[in-house]
Amino acid sequence: MPTVAIIGAGISGLVCARKLASRFDVRMFDKSRGLSGRMATRRTGQVEASFDHGAQYFTVRSNLITPMLEQWIDDGIVALWRGNVCILRPDLKIQREPTPRYVAMPGMNALGKHIARFLNVETNTRIAKAQRTAAGWHLTTTEGAKHGPFDVLVSTAPPQQSLDILGDQSPFASTLASQRFDPCWATMIQFEQVVPVSYDAAFVHENPLRWICRNNSKPGRDPDKECWVLHACPEWSKQHLEESPEQVTPQLLEAFSHAIGQPLGKIVQVTSHRWRYSAPSSPLEQGYLWDPESKLGIAGDWCSGARVEGAMLSGLTLAGKIGG
Repeated sequence: MPTVAIIGAGISGLVCARKLASRFDVRMFDKSRGLSGRMATRRTGQVEASFDHGAQYFTVRSNLITPMLEQWIDDGIVALWRGNVCILRPDLKIQREPTPRYVAMPGMNALGKHIARFLNVETNTRIAKAQRTAAGWHLTTTEGAKHGPFDVLVSTAPPQQSLDILGDQSPFASTLASQRFDPCWATMIQFEQVVPVSYDAAFVHENPLRWICRNNSKPGRDPDKECWVLHACPEWSKQHLEESPEQVTPQLLEAFSHAIGQPLGKIVQVTSHRWRYSAPSSPLEQGYLWDPESKLGIAGDWCSGARVEGAMLSGLTLAGKIGG
């Protein structure tokens, strides 16, 4: 059976692996201790409150993804989020935003774990180098461990990390080097009491924040824990990129108070997390990169429009190309 190595166990890598698993011997490697990449969930505090601090939801427009979505709903791992989502702008009355949105349960990272069932995934394994020889692809970890050879290599790591692994002689070196990502500061807050606003989430304008969300309004979360996630806008995140969470948090709390037009209630716990590679500035639209000579594939949301569905499509269509 042909062998495939996939670097990165985010949603694009996992979907790619799942599609290939019936015809290929697939091994996945991820530097993190968990799966799902930016579809991340953090549980924190003495009472373990839950926060989706990365991707907040996903939408589905493609007929390629719809059957997968229906299966995930049947499996009880994904549900439609019926929360009230609106647009907040100083010169605008609250405007509802009716787009259908889906979330994994009980946290966004649950979908990656679900897809990864029965897959061979090695976490806490950072690949430092990938080299192609006549025998195939050989991988070396930062600890010096060797893996391979593999017939096919797929990297779904962020472009700069993929470039570091593959080197300047990669057929996609110039494309990888040209990609730019916007950072995002995310703040997670648990309040003692319900925040008294009529909506559950909002796209925020003219504010350091671009998104606010009552996390416990999503299905599968504990409705009695009032947990909010704030995402700063790219410009603000760039300006404060190298500040500490302790410096960032009070500034974003003030921005939240300003956005909802009222002082904040008593906070049980609060922390902030920096996503250095949050979203591609100018994503590609071709879906994936594939070099048939070296059997090297590149996938990720940055190859396919920057949305979670784009990441799924990128992994799925690349798998289709590899599988023939």
